[in-house]
Amino acid sequence: MVTSRLKGLFGSRTRERVLKALGLLERSYPRELAAILDEDLSVVQRSLDDLERDGILGSRLMGRTRLFELNRTYQHYAQLRDLLARMGQADPETVQAVQHLRQRPRRAGKTV
Repeated sequence: MVTSRLKGLFGSRTRERVLKALGLLERSYPRELAAILDEDLSVVQRSLDDLERDGILGSRLMGRTRLFELNRTYQHYAQLRDLLARMGQADPETVQAVQHLRQRPRRAGKTV
């Protein structure tokens, strides 16, 4: 029997992981998601672009940064948001990575 590569619920494992992380974070940008998921930036960007093209995600610019979040006009938005939140909570590795994410700027001059 030949085994094929495992595909996630949303077409690929990376797409599924990106959506789970967005389910926990609510909104994020590609470089942050790549760091959380320990994936190449180009792979994460491609997944985000595909999901946006499919209407599942929406994006907006904040300065030069493109923020992604679930598309509130997507017909199954509420159900998808709930599903992704449950899927994200069931993945302890992603939950831990999201919890250790720094969301505010560091004070100037403070040692790392």
